[in-house]
Amino acid sequence: MAPLLADYRVTLVALSKDSPAQAAAQRQRDGLEFILLCDPDLAVIKRFGLLHEGALAFRTFLLGRARFPLGWPVGFKQMAIPTTLILDEDHVVRWIDQADDYRIRGDERRTRDALARVFGG
Repeated sequence: MAPLLADYRVTLVALSKDSPAQAAAQRQRDGLEFILLCDPDLAVIKRFGLLHEGALAFRTFLLGRARFPLGWPVGFKQMAIPTTLILDEDHVVRWIDQADDYRIRGDERRTRDALARVFGG
């Protein structure tokens, strides 16, 4: 989606519950070039009503610096509900897309259509 965002001169900013160390590892592992903000205590996520409290937590094993889930759940965890916001140049929210299922991320087609509606084109 980077070319699409560049066409509209949009800056991508992501917020996650990861610690700065986890975010840095993910940035390096996945080659991320966008702004990645950290909210490990979930303060911002909670303030904006984006908290999902019933996500299954899985036992993990460490392979190198990456953690991988094993096949059985060991409880529940809190996480952010995947949400996409488009803000205009005055920082006014013009579009929100929020998943009903925390395992599903934003849809490129819906985002492209929303960018065209918000910014024209």
